[in-house]
Amino acid sequence: MKITSETILGNILTNYPEAISILAHHGFHGIACPAEMWVSLEIIVKSRGILLEPLLDDLNTAIGAN
Repeated sequence: MKITSETILGNILTNYPEAISILAHHGFHGIACPAEMWVSLEIIVKSRGILLEPLLDDLNTAIGAN
């Protein structure tokens, strides 16, 4: 499964624990916030000022989906 802007953060963390370090590298600190577990990646990055495309590239490379 490829991670997209619509992928829910909780699904990423559950299915791809290796993504945690990548998320942290891109500025996701405190990623275990229960309120964000049901929110799409696109909404979260907008609220945190994180660039979506580089994050998606890194996540999909890490999970072998690129």
